[in-house]
Amino acid sequence: MSAQPGFGIDSDADVDIVIVTHNNDADVDAVLHSLPAGAPNLRLRVVVVDNDSTDDTLLKLAAYPKVRVLRSGGNLGYAAGINIARREFGRSRTLLILNPDVEVMPGAIAALHNSMAQTGAGIVVPLLHDSAGVRQASLRREPSVTRTLGEALFGDHLGGRPGWLSEIDRRASHYRLPREVEWATGAALLIDGSLAERLGDWDERYFLYSEETDYFRRARQAGAVVWFEPAALIRHRQGGSGGSDGQIALMAVNRVRYAQAWGTRAHATRIRAAVILHASLRLNQPAQRYAAMVLTRRGRWHGLPRATLTGVANISGATPPSIEHVLLTRFNLPSAGPERVIRAQKGWLAERIILFERYCLPSVRAQTNQNFTWIIYFDPESPHWLRDRVSALQSDGIFQAVFRSSVSRSDLISDIRAVVGRERDVLITTNLDNDDGLATDFVDRLQQADAPCCRAALYITGGLIVSPNGLYLRRDTHNAFCSVRESWGDPVSCWAGWHTRLGESMRVVEIDGAPGWLQVVHGSNVSNRVRGRLVSPLPYADLFGAQLDALTVPARRRLLVDRLVAVPTRNAREALRAGAKWVAVQLFGTAGLDDIKLRFVRWVR
Repeated sequence: MSAQPGFGIDSDADVDIVIVTHNNDADVDAVLHSLPAGAPNLRLRVVVVDNDSTDDTLLKLAAYPKVRVLRSGGNLGYAAGINIARREFGRSRTLLILNPDVEVMPGAIAALHNSMAQTGAGIVVPLLHDSAGVRQASLRREPSVTRTLGEALFGDHLGGRPGWLSEIDRRASHYRLPREVEWATGAALLIDGSLAERLGDWDERYFLYSEETDYFRRARQAGAVVWFEPAALIRHRQGGSGGSDGQIALMAVNRVRYAQAWGTRAHATRIRAAVILHASLRLNQPAQRYAAMVLTRRGRWHGLPRATLTGVANISGATPPSIEHVLLTRFNLPSAGPERVIRAQKGWLAERIILFERYCLPSVRAQTNQNFTWIIYFDPESPHWLRDRVSALQSDGIFQAVFRSSVSRSDLISDIRAVVGRERDVLITTNLDNDDGLATDFVDRLQQADAPCCRAALYITGGLIVSPNGLYLRRDTHNAFCSVRESWGDPVSCWAGWHTRLGESMRVVEIDGAPGWLQVVHGSNVSNRVRGRLVSPLPYADLFGAQLDALTVPARRRLLVDRLVAVPTRNAREALRAGAKWVAVQLFGTAGLDDIKLRFVRWVR
């Protein structure tokens, strides 16, 4: 072992360096020994976060007493490792993220640091060479449908093609001079400390791949400049190539997840098609065959590499955020639009209180996680019998009744603060209609979901629909059981807009898995209808309990006919409805669409 590198544990360092390791015993000596020569006259602090290495990585790191080594307690992913290190540092002047398989060339860190000081850039990225000294195409353009298609069709061929057909910047001339870029591979990047504070955590939902794409995008949206500095040379052994079949598939799937997080549903669908095409054109490669298979079936995504806890962590201050979760229900709150006509009908309130007591209320009481508050809004002109019934139902404190003739955003937030009486780290608000039900783990799944640090809409995508004809399983990525997770700073809540359009103003997190919600089709509901495919209630009895008691198991023949005939018919009908709704919104706006619905309901009734 050569002499100890010249960095220390100075709390007033010029550059804080983060390295995340996982079975990198062949790499750590090279990267750590290259740091002092890369940063002459700069004070450095180094934190290495180890993600459950089973080789000699930790043994080799023990030889560096001035390097702070943190064990994450599992393989939590690259973004999680960075976040752990950031919390360990506290505030940083500048933050340098390095892959463990890099070697910093003399003066490279100083060149990045000087470039940031001179340009005012928020992030500066270096020139990357592989271990043989060959330049790597590390610069990137923001992913788009045409660029993803270009990568699928041409790959590394036609390297000089237009930028709108290539996400990877392969032009040699673009690597010769300093310039502004959109983003770069995450092997090495220097981040301004104030920008890192504003952006907060890296998004841990990606585990590996696309987390840097996401971070660069957030940086650009915050007004930061991303700068390429070719005077800073770093050698990168892996260069983004290789990896297991699962990692290759994860890389492809995360491109789709990124599109889902930042774009519309239609955009994400087109990106997914282009990524599937990319894998399908390379079926001679086993990893690409596996990626194509995984991409076409969302149910297989859960089998890809993901964060796992396997041991004891030694992370200081690593406490989970405290969550305030509020369920929000409009019971008979006066409303405009077609529902006003429905609610004015005789018998509407009586039927709703029956449905509420049959499905909604028992499902909330049955939640395995009771860390929530439930606020239900009622019309102040509600009849006395309803007020008496509400008073009896809330005697155990399961919900808080609030009587208002209307609820503005400021009213809602004021009511939440008054009822809850405290502000925790995170606020989650969830919409729950009074005639619907929840799976017993609904609340727990929302609170345990991997979500970004910024505001995000959460949807548990799977659910059940109960009708007089049976039980139907449905996947709906923009369903009415929408939630918004955000900070208390300036909350907007899940009632910020239509549940189908929350993704237009915030990021979207889709939580797949077992059904999490139950809708009831009945005569006085303006929107519910049978969708999905007919299923037996038996597999879902544990999640929904008595809510499914009245249902019978359908015969096999009926299940087959539903799958072959009824499902395609329902899908075609839904596609036509969606198309007509989109056209109506484009022509008349959302208010105009509500007016059309109102006229139709009046005509029908």
